Amino acid sequence: MRSLLRGATMRGAIYWFAVAVFLWFGQMVSSAELVIDGVPIPDDAHVSAAPQSASETQKRLLGAWVGAWDNYWRHILIVEDIRVDGEARVVWANGDSPGDGPCGGVFVREWSREEGTVSGDTLTLADDIATYKLTAADMLLATFNCFQPHFQARMSRIELAALTRPGATINWSDELEFLDTDLTEDGKRVRLEVVLFKPKGSGPFPLLVFNHGRIYRGTPASLTRPESHPELAEFFLEKGWMVAFPQRRGRGKSDGLHDEGLEADAAKGYSYDPGRSLPGAERALNDIKAAIAALQRRPDVAGKRLLIGGSSGGGILSITYAGLHPQQIAGVINFVGGWVGERCRTASEINGALFERGAKYDRATLWLYGRGDRTFSIAHSRSHTRPLQRRAARESLSNLTFPAGMVTT
Repeated sequence: MRSLLRGATMRGAIYWFAVAVFLWFGQMVSSAELVIDGVPIPDDAHVSAAPQSASETQKRLLGAWVGAWDNYWRHILIVEDIRVDGEARVVWANGDSPGDGPCGGVFVREWSREEGTVSGDTLTLADDIATYKLTAADMLLATFNCFQPHFQARMSRIELAALTRPGATINWSDELEFLDTDLTEDGKRVRLEVVLFKPKGSGPFPLLVFNHGRIYRGTPASLTRPESHPELAEFFLEKGWMVAFPQRRGRGKSDGLHDEGLEADAAKGYSYDPGRSLPGAERALNDIKAAIAALQRRPDVAGKRLLIGGSSGGGILSITYAGLHPQQIAGVINFVGGWVGERCRTASEINGALFERGAKYDRATLWLYGRGDRTFSIAHSRSHTRPLQRRAARESLSNLTFPAGMVTT
């Protein structure tokens, strides 16, 4: 496994040679396998009893866990043994990377036994390949560190006997649902997929709606992968909030056509002409409005006001939406928001027009940007806060340091 994953950061012949060597060698040394919904594990996988002096966290980590990287690539972790000193031995297994994902077809199903270390509430595999943080809700927040941005998964516990039972049905991701909306396209009602994280209990819960950005790089197949941020969701879950990541038309498994300001020839990507780009933003705002209306019809959603946020294109949409519907919104989180990268000559016109529409919102907004960002610099983005400053009594600017490796999309 290690040679394969390191290959993910290599280029050209060295990368493919490493992959080939791993696959050939892995087949030579692997023992007999069981295949669980396309994910192989060794047939001698087991879970040892915890040492009597093991910590409560070590005892909770032991066992089998299932999930899906970014809700699309199936993953199994079996923590077979943890010693009192925190050293752990695990089975690390993945299915084939789906053809409609960002690394579709690159990685084939495989498993390996790996060493790891437990420190506090976190299991870290050797060479920092992946980390697993145990949450208060007895879930694992997994991070796959060999990609930028990192893949994440929210994993649930399963008994090893249930996992390996013939014909077992595995719930790889229990967060995916569909919203019945009032949108129509080609005469048909549109359903939007939503990645939904709920606290335990029946609610009702306060709601955060977090909006994804646009696809600037990659293949059209990247559109089919639902976007969410489990680490962000976990922060709010622990405080009793429901967190929804709606997928706009044409994203994930949502119905409809993805067209948020594309060129007339869609193969050329997004247009920088305000006459095409701004109507695309309007279409996205309509999707957000429809998703929020559907979410607020749920009996487990509390109150008339919700928290809204987003990253990149989703950040600027959230500010704009709050200005258009201030009666619905309790606060806004804008994480590196912008609709068109500032190197485009029309960026100030397009981004400025959308942020200006958000100026009608007079409650709290939080803007998070990073130094060195080549798409939306602090100077460019701060210039668009002026319309909001005219409405707000004060502005506060703070410099924060985030852990290395954190990347926004």
